[in-house]
Order: sequence, then C-alpha cells, then structure tokens
Amino acid sequence: MFRDTIGTRGQAFVGVFFFFGLVAMFSSNLRQVNWRTIGWGVAIQVILALLVLKVPFVNQMFTAAKVVIVSFIDFSDRGAEFVFGNLARPGDLALNPGKEFLFIFAFKALPPILFVSAFFTVLYHYGILQRCVRWMARGMVHLMGTSGAETLSVSANVFMGQTEAPLIVKPYVPRMTNSELFALMASGMAHISGGMMVVYINYGADPVAVLSTCIMACPCSLYLAKLFMPELGKPETAGAVQTQSEKSPYVNGIDAAAGGTADGLRLALNVGAMLIVFIAFVAMADALLDLLRKGLSLQKILGWIFSPAAFLMGIEVADISKVGSLLGAKLAINEHYAYLVMKGWKATAGYMSDRSYVLTAFALTGFANFASVGIQLGGIGAMAPDRRHDLARLGLKALFVGFIATLLNAAVAGLLI
Repeated sequence: MFRDTIGTRGQAFVGVFFFFGLVAMFSSNLRQVNWRTIGWGVAIQVILALLVLKVPFVNQMFTAAKVVIVSFIDFSDRGAEFVFGNLARPGDLALNPGKEFLFIFAFKALPPILFVSAFFTVLYHYGILQRCVRWMARGMVHLMGTSGAETLSVSANVFMGQTEAPLIVKPYVPRMTNSELFALMASGMAHISGGMMVVYINYGADPVAVLSTCIMACPCSLYLAKLFMPELGKPETAGAVQTQSEKSPYVNGIDAAAGGTADGLRLALNVGAMLIVFIAFVAMADALLDLLRKGLSLQKILGWIFSPAAFLMGIEVADISKVGSLLGAKLAINEHYAYLVMKGWKATAGYMSDRSYVLTAFALTGFANFASVGIQLGGIGAMAPDRRHDLARLGLKALFVGFIATLLNAAVAGLLI
C-alpha cells in the first residue's frame, strides 16, 4: 500500500535520505563534519545527474560517447580476431541449432582490457591524463574545501582503477591523514577503471548509466567519505591542487603501450581467474543449499537480504528481489559476475523492465566487493608500507562507504528517471 502511494520515484526519494543517513549514523565524529564539503558534494552530484539525465544536449553527448566506446571494443576485436580467429567472433560458432549459445568471456570480454589499459598508459606517459584529472580536481577543491591530494586521487578514479589512481599522488600517500587515506580507499571502491567501463558496456550495460555514474561517484564518494570520517588533522596539500612531477617510467609512447599491455594482461588474467573460482564457489554453495532445502540458492538468499536496498533505489516491485540478488552478488563475489547474470536475463524478453536494468547498472558500476579490500591492501600498501596497518583497519569501512555510494547514485537516478 505504501509503495503504491509513493511510487518508484518516491521510493528513490526515501532511499536518498536513507543511504545518506546510514553513513551519517556510523560517522566516527559527526560533530567535526565539514558541512560545506557535504553541501557542495551533494550539489555537484545532483547537478551532474540533472545534466546527464534531463538536459537533452548533455544526454546526447553521453549517448554519442557510446559510439566512441563501441569503437574501442571494435578496435580491440580486430586484434582479438587476428589472434583467436573465429573464437573472437561468437556468432561464427553459434551454428548448431538447438544448442544454447554461451557468451565466450575469455575471447570477447578480456581483450578490451588489454587495449584500453595500453591506451590510458600512453595518455599517462604524455601527461594528458594528469592534466584532465587536475582540471576536474581544481573545482572540487575550491568548492568542497578538500585537500588537493585526496581530490586528485578521487578524480583520477574516473579514468583509472583503485590501485592506479593513487599513483597520481604517490609521493603524498605515506603522509596522508587517516581521513585522506580513507577517502582515497572509499573512492576506489565506488568507481571503476576505464578498461572495466568498456567491459561492462560490452556485457550489455546501459552506456549512459555506466558513464554518468562514474562521474557522479567522484563527488559522492568524496563527501560520503568525509561524512563517515571527518578530517581531524592538517593535510599537507590542504586547499591546493599540486603534485610532485614524476618522470614517466617509459622511454616513449611505444614503451608505454607495451607496459600498459602487460599491466592489462595481468588484470585480464586476474579477472578471468577470479570468475572461474568464484562462480565455482557459487555453484558449490547452490548445491549445498539445495540439499538443505529444495530450490534454495545463493541468488534467492541474496535477493531476500538486499531487496530493501533495491526498493530504496526505486526499483519496480516485480524486480526488487532480482535486483537485490545482483547487489548481493556484486558485494559478495564481484561486479563481473553480477553483470554477466544480468546479461543472461536481458536475453529473456520481459524478465525485467528497462528502467530496472538502467538503475541496476548505476548500482553495479563500482569495485565495492570483499576482494577489493585485499587488492587495495596490496596495491596502496606497496606505495606506503608504513601505512599497511591503517589500510587494513580502514578496508571494510571503505567497502561499506563505497558500496553505499553506488546505491546512492542509483537512488538519485531513480528519482530523476
């Protein structure tokens, strides 16, 4: 009855306040929160959402960006087809009538990681990526009053992964305050890398949703991090966007492309290996649960647990448990598994509404899963070995805030769509 009264937009409106309030409830020191940071962060997030979802010109720009991303996939496919032949062209193999066609993940989803990783490394070598990041960070530092180092790292997460983005401010990481370090970690959980952006869209996720939530997560993750853990110290880069210029480790663009390819290969192998293992664990868990109770599965349990979160995103009542299971799968396993499950659902006409698919893309686009805690501990810990204790202590808290940031982005979109 309540749901029928307020409608899906009403659900999302309640969700915006609930998700914000949940982070505030667990704040380490609510009295020390800089409400200027929170206010401007919320304003920037909402303005970005309005521009993308309600202003035709901006929406058309983001839609046009889909063409660019699809082109990247096409470029990657050319290379994959040369190496893998027909295996990189799944349609060539779907020649057996009556057989279920399965998405060939290794030959279709992983090659774009290699190309995009190399592309961004070349941009980094020539300093183009750093200039884009500084341009984005200057506005937030001025408006939100955050430190230059943390804001640069948060801005870099729009393009780079959770362990690559901190490289922009690597010299400052060992001396960051706990609040700065937490913002750096939480933002990494709430974002994805450029390479993963292409992969998720290749899975069939709505391109505008993936692009816009990556940008919205920039102010959202930063103000939620400052709400959860307010700044109590004196940041070294307070009020200034500055970085110690580091010489590129690469000799030239070709060397950068080769280095980026090697990094992308490690990432692609890691993604593939994790999917094999985690999906095997899911299958084992489903078999054990089915023994306990016929028809019981991990998907059903996750659906029950995370249905309230799906409701507060503004999901239609018929799709709430389905989206809830995807949210749980993303947190417990990873977003790749959740996106691939959703890709399978899309093949079934009418399984979920288009609106539910779009809002789910907002919520799934982020690295907020338990494995990321270990990834950050290893990646960021290598930059600041003396801060490993702090990283380990903050890891699960950053996961919580990063996950809530993706839900809050989805709720804001649910309010406007």
